[in-house]
Amino acid sequence: MSTYDVIIVGAAPAGSVAALVLARAGHRVALIDRAAFPRVKVCGNCINPAAWQIWNRLGLRAAFESLPHQELTGFTLHSEGRQIFEQTFRPPHRGPRAVARDLLDDWLRREAQGAGAKFLPETTVTGLDSQTGMVQTSRGDFSARLVLGADGRNSQVARQTGLMPPPRRCHRIAWQASVPAPTDLDDHVHMHLFEEGYFGICRYNSAEAVISMVLDSRRTQDPLALVRRVFPRLEEQSWLRMNPITRAPARIGTNRVWLIGDAARVVEPFTGEGITFALSTGILAAETACEGLARNNFVSAFNLYAREHRRLYRRRAWVNTLMRWALTTPAWPVRLLRRMKPSPVLVSFLSHRVHATG
Repeated sequence: MSTYDVIIVGAAPAGSVAALVLARAGHRVALIDRAAFPRVKVCGNCINPAAWQIWNRLGLRAAFESLPHQELTGFTLHSEGRQIFEQTFRPPHRGPRAVARDLLDDWLRREAQGAGAKFLPETTVTGLDSQTGMVQTSRGDFSARLVLGADGRNSQVARQTGLMPPPRRCHRIAWQASVPAPTDLDDHVHMHLFEEGYFGICRYNSAEAVISMVLDSRRTQDPLALVRRVFPRLEEQSWLRMNPITRAPARIGTNRVWLIGDAARVVEPFTGEGITFALSTGILAAETACEGLARNNFVSAFNLYAREHRRLYRRRAWVNTLMRWALTTPAWPVRLLRRMKPSPVLVSFLSHRVHATG
């Protein structure tokens, strides 16, 4: 049986960046994922400008710059086909950068491996003992001093350790498809609100665009029909699907099992901040874990991680929480926008808060 200092379940951004930090610190790290990499995921492909300080901090700026990408220069909001707000990001501000998730995640996974983490793809976790750090997988049993659950909103780590909140029905379903970029699509992120839900579209290279959608399943489950209200000539697409969109925050962990990224707390996709929160919590957990490993005291380390995790979301996530509340029943904000002219000052303020670099 292989023994590690830390086993990380999930090799998306939260897990890979945690593995990178821990491996650089000299710890024995296993990074486990049930998928073969590279792989696609339901995502808007937008990297929030706040991530630049993360790449700088990790010495990854040049490597991130070299990834195929599309600079997004503005944000445009539409309601039922009517443009209601437009904002261009001018220096010293910058907009998000679009990078395909299969490229982004595989790059971060390779950076973690290059730092010394052992990567185990196509490996499913089948059991976990939070008291002993024993992890049972489809490839055999492993043990660790600490386990980090980075396996997303439907986290098996959270379920098997009793950290997942009680289930509650979520009527909203996420859909995503990559399409040929419409010839009239500029370099903005375009968000379209409808009574049935919303979708965003942006280029992620010169020829391709990504459509990311959240639909209220009680009203429709046909993503193509909604998109064709804006792009009537769009052909049939192969759609990826994900549910639930949001859920109550999980209990963040125990002394020997900590949750990071979406496994701990899911944010509303509308604002495009999910990857930034994943990266931030991955670094936070890894740096705090280094202290626990050095002192062999995971009680105080976990208390510190939990406190700083709450502070991180309290400081930055209030706009996201506001959007989640407004979009839970998407018909209401759309009807409100029909009856009133939205305040450019208010929308601009919220947009700047979302795209803040600090």
